[in-house]
Amino acid sequence: MVATPTRELFSGEIAYADVPGSEGNYGVLSGHEMLVAKNSPGVLTLWMDAAGNEKRRFALYEGATQVYADRLTVLARFGVDVDNIDAEAVRKKADGMRERVAELEAKHADDPEVESYGAILETSRARLAWYETQLRVAEGAPAK
Repeated sequence: MVATPTRELFSGEIAYADVPGSEGNYGVLSGHEMLVAKNSPGVLTLWMDAAGNEKRRFALYEGATQVYADRLTVLARFGVDVDNIDAEAVRKKADGMRERVAELEAKHADDPEVESYGAILETSRARLAWYETQLRVAEGAPAK
């Protein structure tokens, strides 16, 4: 299963997974040892068949992966099927978020005691990093 806090991206049988872990990508086959690992921004590739003829790719941002009882669960803070990335729409969102981050940084610098600015700023920075990850994936560059 591959999911974000707001939706399931994939559920089904796979032959192999290439997971973007915090220490680098790693593979998961049937019978893999139990595992809990931190995800890095990157591309999760699922081989639907052993020959690798059919693959599904998901751009992910942060999260964790668990392998337990021959089940792979990949939970990401943000995620999208690579085939569904609309680079132009994401670029516009990224541009708007850059402006928002700059505005929040200025407000937070003027009044650092207002904790809500800091929390909103960190969330906005994470969303901007997610948009930038999607753009790198769409352009074929490494996601990190």
